[in-house]
Amino acid sequence: LDAMQWFIGDVFARIRAELPEVTFHCIGAGTPEALVHLAQAQPGVRLHGFVEDITPYMDGCRIAVAPLRFGAGVKGKINLSMAHGQPVVGTTCAVEGMHVEDGVDALVADDAAGFAAAVVRLYRDRALWEQLSAGGLRNVDTHFSLEAARASVRRTFLD
Repeated sequence: LDAMQWFIGDVFARIRAELPEVTFHCIGAGTPEALVHLAQAQPGVRLHGFVEDITPYMDGCRIAVAPLRFGAGVKGKINLSMAHGQPVVGTTCAVEGMHVEDGVDALVADDAAGFAAAVVRLYRDRALWEQLSAGGLRNVDTHFSLEAARASVRRTFLD
């Protein structure tokens, strides 16, 4: 909830000032009323709630955002996006523990202006988009694939 309130309330208007055609799609069950009201006040925000199949959204959206300001551990939604070849803009907290290198696997920014600038830059720069798409796929393959898990288990239990 905090991530979406911050993104919709503080970041997205900055993005829309540069890219007025952009729509932000927020997917997730149990959307609180406060977020619904915030989204209704911000042009370009679409709250979808729970969806049976996220694939059409993954295929139809250019960038994934992970504006988390607190939390720990591997973030499944970031891995899902990177595994789909969808570049991610996230906060330091969002990419923590994920072996992400800023500018190689994803873009990382922690303040509203920087986060918005990263999204706008990625949206406009096809070469960067392709680089981060490939980097995210490599990251998932190297650190989170079945083969990576097998190698970790071998090192832990068999060596």
